[in-house]
Amino acid sequence: MRRSLFTGWSGRVLVLCAVPTAAAGLALAVQGQAAYADRISPAWAPLVGALLALMCVAAIRRRRLWCMAATVFLLPPTIAGVFHALRVLGAIPLPVDWLALVGSVGAALTLWAAWALCDPLRSGGGRPLRTPRWVALAGLCAAVAYPVLKTLWLLGLDWLTPHGVSHRVDAAYAVPVALALLGGAATVVALRWWDAPAPAWARPVAAAGGLMLVGLGACGVNATLTTATAEGPALGAVVYGSWLLWGLATLGVAGRLSRDRVGSREASVPSPGTPLPG
Repeated sequence: MRRSLFTGWSGRVLVLCAVPTAAAGLALAVQGQAAYADRISPAWAPLVGALLALMCVAAIRRRRLWCMAATVFLLPPTIAGVFHALRVLGAIPLPVDWLALVGSVGAALTLWAAWALCDPLRSGGGRPLRTPRWVALAGLCAAVAYPVLKTLWLLGLDWLTPHGVSHRVDAAYAVPVALALLGGAATVVALRWWDAPAPAWARPVAAAGGLMLVGLGACGVNATLTTATAEGPALGAVVYGSWLLWGLATLGVAGRLSRDRVGSREASVPSPGTPLPG
């Protein structure tokens, strides 16, 4: 007899996160939200994402498909939460849309709970993804695309230079360079575990980083293509497109990492003389 998902801790946590998120999303859909949040995420996104996430609990089959559908709608309000936080902390000295902030926090928690329940970065049999090694290398190249471009600006090359850009080493230069170096180092470390057991924290950390990069990249590409941005369409496509590719590659790496040995027969074929379970 199949045990109900509602009796498991992950199913209960998902329901506890999704229900208030849906309520906040419904209020946002009726009331609307501040313009700065609306440019990143539709007001109704938390509502739709939370309802799809609840299907991860209610559905018997294809839960991972429901999880990925929920992710599409929960990621934009989660990314908007970054900008809400900057306003709360005073980094952006402008008023905060508190209801939209609640929707963003709820969306982030619901997204985490859905991924904890469904574990979408696994094959149908629950085994790690067979991600080829070149995916990690492609992610490494995408990670350094923007820092390399800014370094070229610093050296005097004006290719895709936005109007009024500062050609000096400041925070706007150092932050993306530091993040790219950190992400590149993480990819190199992940390659160390490609065909060997990885620590338990490696996969969830890589998955969280990949989701954030995919969300930032997708929102940036959407803003570049639909609105007039300071970067311009060509530069925006290069910058945010590289973040999107970097995030997808990071998710592929996360799906490959496992505490079980992969790429060897020991993971799937018992050795001679080993008693079978049961």
